[in-house]
Amino acid sequence: MRHIAMLSLTLLLTACGGGSGSSASPPVTNTTTTTPIVPLSPVSEPAAMTGMLETHNEVRAAVAVMPLTWSSTMSSYAQEWANHLANENGCQMQHRAAAGMNTLGVGENLYWASPLTSTNSPPAIQAITPTQVANAWANEKTDYNYDTNTCADNKICGHYTQIVWKNTTEVGCGMAVCPDNGQIWVCNYNPPGNYTGQKPY
Repeated sequence: MRHIAMLSLTLLLTACGGGSGSSASPPVTNTTTTTPIVPLSPVSEPAAMTGMLETHNEVRAAVAVMPLTWSSTMSSYAQEWANHLANENGCQMQHRAAAGMNTLGVGENLYWASPLTSTNSPPAIQAITPTQVANAWANEKTDYNYDTNTCADNKICGHYTQIVWKNTTEVGCGMAVCPDNGQIWVCNYNPPGNYTGQKPY
């Protein structure tokens, strides 16, 4: 009987808000205020993202924060960046702000997953759902200390704090498959969160 070894990896990049470059622990990173985008009327979450908005709002409800609405503007912006990272950035995660390309000044969460690899077949795309992506970010709650507004040592929790940021009202997300069958997920948030010295809720 032949055994096939399958390998998959996922990686998160700390959430980044609209007002600064890269982000790191502690979760709050922005020191400047940006003008929020005027929200358009809410639209339905696309079928490819089913579960993303619901999961975000479940996490927000757990800390008594108002639910988000889905934004076609944020979704288009996120998809554009996911496509860029997958096809022009070697499938490497990089925040728009760190690249000096966050023209809308919004918050951002990133997620990367490797392809599935085995000894007897070419790399395949992992079957990852929007719910799994949102939960990966939300699970950082265990590493966030609300009283001190910091992450645990050597941990990141900025994805979680962006999800529950009380002033954020809308989200939109995109996903792109990389040439090697890895994948990049991007969610953008308006107005952004993770401002230095401010608690998320």
